[in-house]
Amino acid sequence: MQIFIAIGQFLSQLTLKYGVIGLGVGAFLESFGIPTASAVIEVTAGLLILSGRATFLQALLVSDLGLVLGSLAAYQIGRGGASFFERWHRHPRNEAEKRSRARQLIKRYGDKSIFFAQFFGPARTWISYPAGAMGMDIKKFTIYTAIGGAIYCAAIITLSVYLTDFIKSRFEEILSWVTTLPAIVGLVLGLILLIFVRKWWRTRIAQTRQLSAVEAENHADADQNG
Repeated sequence: MQIFIAIGQFLSQLTLKYGVIGLGVGAFLESFGIPTASAVIEVTAGLLILSGRATFLQALLVSDLGLVLGSLAAYQIGRGGASFFERWHRHPRNEAEKRSRARQLIKRYGDKSIFFAQFFGPARTWISYPAGAMGMDIKKFTIYTAIGGAIYCAAIITLSVYLTDFIKSRFEEILSWVTTLPAIVGLVLGLILLIFVRKWWRTRIAQTRQLSAVEAENHADADQNG
């Protein structure tokens, strides 16, 4: 977990120093197999655009390019690994048959899965490796990755711009809420504690009264029997 935090901090510093290059590096690393690396886009893209250091189109193109290049690198590794496995495996005929069925499966469902995988973090990070291993057509793979990646990048860049603008325009208000938050939390906890104490006290009184009534009834029965 610490390594991912360190990577995120490095990418954020890289983006703030060199601009959109950091966005492309983050997208590349995540699509290559490092989870959450593209979070740098969400954190810094809005700041770059609102400060005038980059346009929306520049951020989008560089981010999508990094995503595609990282996916292609992972695809080639998956492809090369599968070729090596086929070459040295003891039962190449059986493996070839399995690969043939896998190709048929990815031809039937895989094209769309590559496109939709770009919208989900874990799938976007890992799907390129099996796509290469299964021998998916690289042209289709690149096109679906680029289109899906562009939609994903456009969405998170837009979100980053709106969130950054919201925070900047209401910074003092947010800061005041942050400073008063401990007092609010303390008040709420105090009220909850008061409610529980009051409920416990009422229950205790009710139990005491019930016990006194039972004792009085027992005394009355003892007097009658006596």
